[in-house]
Amino acid sequence: MGRGAQRGRVFPSPRSADWQSLLDEDADSVEVKVLLGPGPDAAAAALTGRAAPRWRLRRLHLLDTPDLAIARSGVEMRLRRRARGRHDLTVRARRRHGRGARRPHPPGARVEFDVLPGAVWHTVELRRDVDPVLAEAVADGTARPDELLTPDQEEWLWAAAGVFPTASLVAHGPLAVRRVGVPDGRFRAGRAHLEHARYPSGRELVEFSTRCRPDVAGEVARDVTRFLAAAGVAPSRRHVTKTAVWLDELARSAGTSRDGDELPAAHGN
Repeated sequence: MGRGAQRGRVFPSPRSADWQSLLDEDADSVEVKVLLGPGPDAAAAALTGRAAPRWRLRRLHLLDTPDLAIARSGVEMRLRRRARGRHDLTVRARRRHGRGARRPHPPGARVEFDVLPGAVWHTVELRRDVDPVLAEAVADGTARPDELLTPDQEEWLWAAAGVFPTASLVAHGPLAVRRVGVPDGRFRAGRAHLEHARYPSGRELVEFSTRCRPDVAGEVARDVTRFLAAAGVAPSRRHVTKTAVWLDELARSAGTSRDGDELPAAHGN
């Protein structure tokens, strides 16, 4: 998905055949994402219409081997602490849309496209809520990460990554992510959020996102760019995912390298 964006658009025209390609696979939803320029608080005020919007803090850990072997296979295990002390665990496989072999979808999995300017990612995930006490123990290193996985998640982890959960798994992180919702009356195409991720190195990403049905993704992407322009918030010139930056930082700190074409260095700084 790139020809329309190369002519100055953030996303291709809703009439572009690029959007039709998303309907050729059985997906539950599409999440349209745009990175914004620096200044998360100014962007939040402009997009929410509130001088001091209320951010909610989320804390993320990646469960993986010390050398990130699972993530390098294209599979991620994410432990997330959400608002009001709730926790969930997600096992997800991601691939660039149109590249790589399709993995079989496990029963109960959610299928979604993540659409960024110039890139589309196909995501299949199994998510479940987990016990907060056990989740905190895993995050603190006093419990084994594999204790959080359901049998279905374990089976799919083996099928997708060729890895069976063992005591070698560790919790990488945390990554702090602030999140604020955009009032429905301001962005009429659906629920939208702004997230601000701050990495251990000091790097920051600010991302606007909204989720929609695959058949209206082109129109929603157009609405996103119009909404940002009307609010005076400029999209960033680089477009990567929050997880890609985080994995890159973790890999560098561990002295390993990541395979693939989503490394932040490939998109500028």
